[in-house]
Amino acid sequence: MSLFKKFSHLESFTRSLTRAALLVGLLSFLASLLGMVRDRMLAGMFGAGSELDVYYAAFRVPDFFFNTILIGITSSAFLPVLTSFLHKPKEKKGKDKSKSLDFPKEARDFINSLTSSLFIGLFFLTLLLFFIAPFFIHLIAPGFNEEQKEATTILTRIMLISPFFLSFSGILGNILNVRRYFFFYSLAPIVYNLGAIIAIVFFVPRMGISGLAWGIALGSFCHFLVQFLPAKILGFKFQWKFNPTHPGIIRVLKMMLPRSIHLGVLQLNLVVTTLLASTLPIGSLTVFNFANNLQSVPLGLFGASFAIAAFPALSIMVAKEEKNKFREEFANTMRKILFFIIPLSTILIILRAQVVRLILGSGKFDWEDTILTLNVLGILAISLFAQSLNLLFVRAFFALHDTITPLKSGFIGLFTNVTIGLLVVQNWSCIAPFMEERMDCIGLKAPIVGLAFAYSVSQIATFFFLLIGLSKHLKGMKIKKMKASLLKIALATLIMGFFVQVIKWVFGIFFPLSTFLSVAAQITLASVAGIATYVFICKILKSRELSEIYNECPKIFGRNKCPK
Repeated sequence: MSLFKKFSHLESFTRSLTRAALLVGLLSFLASLLGMVRDRMLAGMFGAGSELDVYYAAFRVPDFFFNTILIGITSSAFLPVLTSFLHKPKEKKGKDKSKSLDFPKEARDFINSLTSSLFIGLFFLTLLLFFIAPFFIHLIAPGFNEEQKEATTILTRIMLISPFFLSFSGILGNILNVRRYFFFYSLAPIVYNLGAIIAIVFFVPRMGISGLAWGIALGSFCHFLVQFLPAKILGFKFQWKFNPTHPGIIRVLKMMLPRSIHLGVLQLNLVVTTLLASTLPIGSLTVFNFANNLQSVPLGLFGASFAIAAFPALSIMVAKEEKNKFREEFANTMRKILFFIIPLSTILIILRAQVVRLILGSGKFDWEDTILTLNVLGILAISLFAQSLNLLFVRAFFALHDTITPLKSGFIGLFTNVTIGLLVVQNWSCIAPFMEERMDCIGLKAPIVGLAFAYSVSQIATFFFLLIGLSKHLKGMKIKKMKASLLKIALATLIMGFFVQVIKWVFGIFFPLSTFLSVAAQITLASVAGIATYVFICKILKSRELSEIYNECPKIFGRNKCPK
């Protein structure tokens, strides 16, 4: 079988949204596992100390640069415009190229013009950022001393290599996604994390903390390469065509401006957290990033995967003016995200201490670091439902060519995060004892826990704003079915949570939790029993989402019946 036929088989597998999301989710989970291995190695090697604070602060500048400007171009605006070129009536004439990346001439001209213009712009922008990096470091980490700021500047300059490769990787990923080849898009983060792990093993012992920055650069190159090779095999051909006035580029720029501002506002949320954390005790920034990475596992597994899989389909439905199909696809995706993310976030909250000990508890990462991280993780996980649905809501607006509403939502989130963040950091010593008493928790007195609280509230505020904004586009959506699904999910999750808590408690009585294996066994037993309980209750309640997933089983496993 030729490579093209093998790739075509992958495309036919992902024509279903559920199967595409499960494929993206599975590979996202593998990437998350590697991310957890990376974090465990970092925690054991450095602990929650000043070196990792410097690394995470340095990462913020190229990350802000990439997520603000480049994501707006390469993902949010690029895909809807490309879709409009691919679904013009005259495309139906001649040979069917629906699975090939050998696009019609108009689409090829658009891609080549955008890529060539982006290359020129990136080169000069990266050069500018290289020289003004110290200014940004003084801005986002005012609490660092001069030595820390100098080290942060060096790491920032090295990591400026990564947005260059990640930008072109983003274009290639969306080119593959528009033909529903999600495999390679989802494989890229795996090799990206491998670059960081290679750096920890081989670069750090020789270069120190700067080795981590070179690992990010290596990972970004691999991220690009893993999408470039299959795209080339599938017929993608790049030709230099510098035409910044191409109509498609003009449309992209018009769409990406509010999107980039929106992304910039979202990134400012993290910048604000970095800024405030830099003024807190050493290790605070590292603790927040470790906790954020852990809660990002279920977020990437189901929130991002379903949103990524739905985006091309929603864009096509808007291009074809199929409003009813758009509403149906959006509602189905929203229900499935909640079906997975609500029970998973509940398990994460209940088992947060065990998860932090299992993933990060080694070497220099001591018990105090563990207590801080598990409390930050628990508060961040409360907003996982909102974070997950925000990913879908924003993509729905982009598919509708509405970039203004997401921009407004970004400002709502930023205002909430900044306001609560400043109040909480200044007054946390008064708030924390009250929370400890009501929540029966310890270790909540650290101000970094207050920053996590502010971030979670900002995500929930953004969720409600986007939901209200979408209501006019979703008139006619069957709200009764949505409410029925939510009630069933909530009831099943409540019963599941009770069983997980009981199993965790009983296991802790009979077995000492002083070893890696015992903690792993407790997490595994409680999680598996909890998930089994959730599925059982959903089956009794005749959950629509569970039935739909069962119906996909024959196609997923290549059988006539689902596995029992």
